[in-house]
Amino acid sequence: MAKIKKLNYFNRSKIKKMIPFLNVSRNNSLMNMLSISPFGALHNLLPLKYKFLDESFIISEDDDDIGMITVSPIFGNYSKLFISQLFFSEKSYDLAQQLINFVVSHYGANGVTAFFVTINQVYSNLINLFIGQCGFRQCSTEQIWEINKISFKKSTSIKYRRLRDSDLKEISEIYNDSLMTHFKPTLERKGKEFSEAFYHGLTYSSEYRYVIEDAGTDKILGYFLISTDDNENFLVDFNYSDGYEIDLDGIMYYATREILKRIRRFKLFMKIKKYLKTGQKQEEYAQQNNFSCIQTKLMLVKDFYRMIKQESPLKELKEFIMIGDLNQDKRLEV
Repeated sequence: MAKIKKLNYFNRSKIKKMIPFLNVSRNNSLMNMLSISPFGALHNLLPLKYKFLDESFIISEDDDDIGMITVSPIFGNYSKLFISQLFFSEKSYDLAQQLINFVVSHYGANGVTAFFVTINQVYSNLINLFIGQCGFRQCSTEQIWEINKISFKKSTSIKYRRLRDSDLKEISEIYNDSLMTHFKPTLERKGKEFSEAFYHGLTYSSEYRYVIEDAGTDKILGYFLISTDDNENFLVDFNYSDGYEIDLDGIMYYATREILKRIRRFKLFMKIKKYLKTGQKQEEYAQQNNFSCIQTKLMLVKDFYRMIKQESPLKELKEFIMIGDLNQDKRLEV
C-alpha cells in the first residue's frame, strides 16, 4: 500500500535516481537543500498564510521511495499554490495521480482555492494525467526564449528604477488590465503578489524587481523582473500597459545592465505569457531579433470556484417602464 509523507534527509539518495517527467525551474541540488534546510522543522509549523519555502511530499511503496511532489507558495496570496516539481518512477502514473490529489486535498482543506502547474508541451502523457485524471484544465501557454543577442540599444523614451512598495497597486493594475478578458477571473493578481517577501533571503532563488517609467513624465508604464536559481541562467519577465508603445530593446538593455552588475558571464532568457495582450508584440520582437524559442509550456489550473453567468433581471419581469418617460407611463413587453 502506498504511503505519502513529508520529504526528509534520508530520502535524498533515492530521490536523485528518480526520473523528472515534469519540466522544472529548480535543479536537483535545490531539491536536496529542501530536505536538510534548518528552517524545515519550523516551517512545517507555520500556518498556510505564513509559509515561504517549498514543501515536498514523497510516496513510498514497500518501503521504497518511488515518487515526490513539490509545491511552492505564492507570496502575497496564500489561496494560490504552484506545483513546481514532480518526480516518479517510469510508468507509475497511478502513484503520481495519488501525489497530485493528495496535495490538492491537503492544501485545499487549509484554504488554497487555486492550484497552478506549467508543463512542457512535449509531455503529453503527463498533461493527460493532470487534465483527465486530476481535474485540471488548460488555461494558456508560456514560452521561454533564449536570447542570443549580445548588445541592445539604450532607450531615450523610457527609464527604470527599483520597484517600491508604493508602486504595487499601480503595477498590479497594469498587469490585470493587460490580461485577456477570459483569463482575468483565474489569473488576476493582488498588489502584494508583486512585492518582495521580507524573508526572501531564505528562499532558493533570487529575484530583482524594476519599474519602467516614461522618461519625460515619470509615469509608470510597466515593470520587469529578473530571476535566477543558480546565478548563471537569468530569466527576464516584463509587462507594460498595452495602451503605450514601449521600446522593448530598451527594456532588455536595462535588464542586461543590471545582470552585468552582478556577474560577467551568464545566459539570458525571456518569458512570454500568451495570456497577456502584450504577449503578441513581445513574441514579434523575439522573432525579429532571431531569439530561439526553446520551450513552450502549458499552464494548467485547478480552482474551487466556477464562473456563473448571471441572468438579466429583466427576463423575470413581464414589463418595465422606460426611464425618462415616466409621466406618460409607456410600457414595453419583454
